Amino acid sequence: MVTLIGMNINWIDTDNQTVGSLSSYTGVQAAGSPVSMKVIVSGTGGDVTKNSYIRNNIPNTSITNQVVSLAKSGTPMVVFGNGSGPRVLIVAGVHGNELPSQIAAMKLINYLNGKQIRGTVYIVPFVAPSITAKNIRYWNGKNLNRVTNVAGTPTNKILNLAKQLKIMALGDFHSTRPGGVPGKKSVFCSKSPCPTSYKIAYNISKQTGSALIAYPKCGIEYAGALEDCTNLAGIPSVTCEVVSPHGTVASGSVSGSYYQMLTLLRYKTMI
Repeated sequence: MVTLIGMNINWIDTDNQTVGSLSSYTGVQAAGSPVSMKVIVSGTGGDVTKNSYIRNNIPNTSITNQVVSLAKSGTPMVVFGNGSGPRVLIVAGVHGNELPSQIAAMKLINYLNGKQIRGTVYIVPFVAPSITAKNIRYWNGKNLNRVTNVAGTPTNKILNLAKQLKIMALGDFHSTRPGGVPGKKSVFCSKSPCPTSYKIAYNISKQTGSALIAYPKCGIEYAGALEDCTNLAGIPSVTCEVVSPHGTVASGSVSGSYYQMLTLLRYKTMI
């Protein structure tokens, strides 16, 4: 088990602007990969425990409390590993009212805590904690899954960070409401310009029973989506969906999203 030691420092976000005096946390452990966390985007912070679905469903542990505390100051990212080996980025909470994947990401953080990982796993459990706290979909009136190509938006900063970190695979995890689009457990991908996107999605589809939705070329149907923009940048990416009404947590939706995340990591032979 990891013992978290707090240190007061000034966090710098991805635009090299000081977020403020926050608490950073570095994992100290006898076995397993090192763990650290930091704020990667400022201006997005909020108390996610004000959302009762989040509060009642995330694990009640020390590392959970550290992530929740950090999220009050901005978009948190938890890192397992030292930046070497295969590097995978898992993202949840692009839409604040799509809750299952955000809870699943917190479960994944707790699962990986103390584990030995081959490579480095980066997890962003809440892209915009302020909208998760309010259980609303959009950040400042913007659909963050349509503005990744707009400089300065939270998803654009995640895209730039993925480039800097030389991420080898990215999974963006969502939930779709019944009767919506796609309205079923699924995994989106494209065959061009990153054919590995399709290979990852095919594996997740086969292992989790998620419908495979593949487009010949990314950036057309969903311009500005995180998955499309990262694929266009040469980072193989997929979008995974589970079914749950927006603003609530349907039975089985958290475990479904969690298993999709685990399958991505297993595809890269990281766990």
